[in-house]
Amino acid sequence: MTQLNDYERERQKNIEHNRELLAQFNLTEARSALKETTVFSKKDPEDIPVKTEKKIRKPTKKREKVVPPARKSSRLRGIEAPKIEIDRDETIRGAETDIQALVAVEEELWDGKLLKPDEYFDEEIRNNAIRTDGHYTGWINPVLMEKHGFETSAAEAWEKNGGGSFSYKDPLGTGKKKVRGSRTDAKAIAKEMFKKNPNAYFYRHTEPGVEQLTNEWSEEEKKLFLETARTHGCGDKWGLFASYIPHRVGYQCSSKL
Repeated sequence: MTQLNDYERERQKNIEHNRELLAQFNLTEARSALKETTVFSKKDPEDIPVKTEKKIRKPTKKREKVVPPARKSSRLRGIEAPKIEIDRDETIRGAETDIQALVAVEEELWDGKLLKPDEYFDEEIRNNAIRTDGHYTGWINPVLMEKHGFETSAAEAWEKNGGGSFSYKDPLGTGKKKVRGSRTDAKAIAKEMFKKNPNAYFYRHTEPGVEQLTNEWSEEEKKLFLETARTHGCGDKWGLFASYIPHRVGYQCSSKL
């Protein structure tokens, strides 16, 4: 038997001491009693988690975009127009295929034909209608001309108040073009054109000292609008047009049409 060194003797001594302590707690007997009283039961199959197979996503097929063919007129498609004749009795003459093509087109139109305004509207509406070619043919309201001393035409107003060459880059005709990228205040520029370009002024401003209204138009204002349109036409030069309607400016009149 090999002789133990000091370390091993100390270790053996500690082991014996620990065994004596465990014996005092009766742990060995308690362990045996626990084994005898414990009943091991099989797990309920329902409590056992079921492993599910992972679903593998199938790659989705990209739908091809269906590009509809560009619509083309009969002329662009190379189809000749129907060759037909209509006499005074409205009798249609021509090849059978051409007549069928004409009928197919007429079926898409209301009542078989396109009506002119005078044919569509009754006599009362025609008599009260305002007919215009889309242009304003008048000048400034005569009341304002006398009050503020405006010239009698746009050309005179421009030349007698500085003249110059008009352009959108130089609306005042000063010969100085605006710097690229710089912003311009259209309302401020229009205010400087009171005498030189009244149309530009009244498009954004009312008569000096007169308040601009932004509420609903009154019946009197609507009446003035229709009277001005009937007398001078409408469709452009809305600043001059607005000079006949106090408290309103040109862009308000253009949106009222």
